[in-house]
Amino acid sequence: MTLSIHELVVEADRCVACGLCLPHCPTYRKTGSEADSPRGRIQLMRAVAQDILPNNDRFKQHIDLCLSCRSCESACPNNVNYGALVDSTRAIFIRQKSIWSTLAKPFIRYRFLTNGITWLIWLIQQCKCDGLLKRFNPVAKLLPVIHKPVSWKSLYPTTAANKKGGVSLFLGCASHALDSDTLKASIYVLNTLGFDVHIPAKQSCCGSIARQMGDMAESDKLLAINQQSFDPAMPILTVASGCGSGLNDYLPTHKVQDISAFLVSCDWSKVNIATLNQRIYVQDPCSLRNGQRSHASVYTILKKIPQAEVLALAGNGQCCGGAGAYMLTQTTMASQLLGDKLIAIESAGVAVLATSNIGCSLHIAKGLREQNLSVSILHPIQIMAKQMGFKIQ
Repeated sequence: MTLSIHELVVEADRCVACGLCLPHCPTYRKTGSEADSPRGRIQLMRAVAQDILPNNDRFKQHIDLCLSCRSCESACPNNVNYGALVDSTRAIFIRQKSIWSTLAKPFIRYRFLTNGITWLIWLIQQCKCDGLLKRFNPVAKLLPVIHKPVSWKSLYPTTAANKKGGVSLFLGCASHALDSDTLKASIYVLNTLGFDVHIPAKQSCCGSIARQMGDMAESDKLLAINQQSFDPAMPILTVASGCGSGLNDYLPTHKVQDISAFLVSCDWSKVNIATLNQRIYVQDPCSLRNGQRSHASVYTILKKIPQAEVLALAGNGQCCGGAGAYMLTQTTMASQLLGDKLIAIESAGVAVLATSNIGCSLHIAKGLREQNLSVSILHPIQIMAKQMGFKIQ
């Protein structure tokens, strides 16, 4: 929810500065600065909102360094809504303006523009010219190898004998452009379990990136588009936990679920799942662990695969540093946090890493490539779909 200045002060007053959040805050653990801790930032927010401190560059630096991972919320005994505090502070006091955000805005809002960029990237990769692109544009280093772009149908009907009903699938900006395999796998799994899958053509971005930049007006526009596009009678399923967390917080008119959380309650008794003698490590995205609080569902789903050993990656309570656009705007801290993940991955000898957020996947994969570490990073639904007979085309 978005808070007014008065509401922001009232919510900030609920923080009793007990300090239980401190060991859970990634930036505080790195800098050791009270101003980079949740309780320190809350004190700063309240002071600026009450005109006790100036809204200056130093204040903005401490707020901008926040990942919005919301680990502090999970640790807070008083259930302070830190997510709403930092989102509202960015909207009221810190509106970020950058060339990147200005250029990205139309591509985020209009999916046909995203389609055009995706086709261009695919063609460049087909021509083996992506090395040149990465040399001139550092953002391109995040790009995975993508498959031919997809023109989505509005309905993917199930052929299962026991039809269970319909669900809506949220495409997302990054997932639609860079991870269509996970969306295809999701449709396959849902169809196999007896669900018709609806994909509203007019759906838009979830609004999280705009909100992270303090552009609440743009975020509200995107949310309004989605509110009108999706049928409130059907659950909206997300494959990117960052999208799911944002929609959960700001689209209360619809039931939004991470796909793994939805699948946990489904009937799997008649589904054939092939054995997989493989150790699968799971990286918990902050948006799934602290935002939606449904990270346990990923382990439940993967453990349905016979003989698969499902383990949590060490240090799962700490953000990987991806955090939406954070990996582009706060590169130093993002790299430090990524370094911890890479150490955990290498130390455990991870061969397969499952993660439910495209941002985490892109950020970690980039780090692995730079260190020449060969690890297969897959969405858990991709892993499950493959064991159910799904083949990527």
